[in-house]
Amino acid sequence: MEEFIEKIKRLESQIIPENKVQTFEGIVDLIVECLAKYSKVNADEVGIILLTSNKNFLRFVAPKKLYKGGATFPISKRESISTKVITTLKAEIQNNLSSIKHLSIYEQVKTSETGPKIIQKMLTLPLILEGKATGVIQISRKGDTPEQSGPDFTQNDIQKILELSSSFLPSLIKSKPEFI
Repeated sequence: MEEFIEKIKRLESQIIPENKVQTFEGIVDLIVECLAKYSKVNADEVGIILLTSNKNFLRFVAPKKLYKGGATFPISKRESISTKVITTLKAEIQNNLSSIKHLSIYEQVKTSETGPKIIQKMLTLPLILEGKATGVIQISRKGDTPEQSGPDFTQNDIQKILELSSSFLPSLIKSKPEFI
């Protein structure tokens, strides 16, 4: 954990206008790597979705495929679990996501050679800085069945990731490019 925080702080200290996007992407990559390792999921099963500067949209910054494609959706999208979490500021655990109506954009990300898998389980947490919502983290477990996707998420997972997010969130938001 200390090594992770040192790496984040080192990158943050290198922010200058000419390399802000590159630094931001480096910070996102470190965060995704850490969250994936902690949660025992693939990096493509970690989503980081930030509130845009105009506060009307949520923009994927991870997985990388969705970030590079500019994946964005309106904060008003009702079936979005992210919208609910960012509005209520309360984490949600969905250990049977396939039976709940939700946006499926995230499921299009290929996590294996066989193609995209269904998100069976998902943990969604608000990112809160100085009392304000800045985005959400989504950790998913994909598979053909809930059993194949891995263990259920728990309240303990929420607490651990909330603690972890407090260590990286200031650097993530400081490095966020203006176009997000």
